Amino acid sequence: MKKQSYIVIGLNDFGKHVVHALSSTATELLVIDRDPKKLEDVSDLVLNTVCADAADPDVLDQLGISGFDGAVVDTSHDLERKVLITLQLKELGVPNIIVKATSEIEGRVLHRLGANKVVQPDREVGIRVANQIAGGKYFEAIELPQNYTIADLAVPAAWFEKSIRDLDIRANHGVTVLGIHRNGDVLLNPAPDLVLQSGDIAVLLGEVEQIDRLRDRIA
Repeated sequence: MKKQSYIVIGLNDFGKHVVHALSSTATELLVIDRDPKKLEDVSDLVLNTVCADAADPDVLDQLGISGFDGAVVDTSHDLERKVLITLQLKELGVPNIIVKATSEIEGRVLHRLGANKVVQPDREVGIRVANQIAGGKYFEAIELPQNYTIADLAVPAAWFEKSIRDLDIRANHGVTVLGIHRNGDVLLNPAPDLVLQSGDIAVLLGEVEQIDRLRDRIA
């Protein structure tokens, strides 16, 4: 069987986890990032790394990536770079292009421009969690990516009588409110207009680092 070959462009959290997972398989990897420090962090996992801007039209062409089976793109929140890289990968004939998106709209744009699969880790984890909840298992025994967690947080006084929309919890703290424990009930997927009250416990989904940072802020 022919060994698979993949390019990973961008070593943000998602790209880094892809590299860690694929490095334990027989997949041939080429990793590209603009940050030499990030490349150094995976140097013990990957033989072939290139410090370059993959959005530069000449870079991918010169690397001869047309022979690879696929590419994974994770350039964080930089939509312009994702678009340029996706278009170039498509033009160079890479058959399987997987791109991390930060929103549904961004995902639709990237899909139309040639991405074979668009990944939204927060959304996909959230859907998996919702399916568990719908099955009556609530937030127990849910398998999450290594750097994600689900945590209960007693709503601080500063949040009382404010809506989830007003607090803009996702934008300000990088976590998603999956539910609210209130008076023995669980309010699943609470509406943005839900006003938080004394005694509420928020069920949050997010990266471990973001959850810890939020706890420190409200302590």
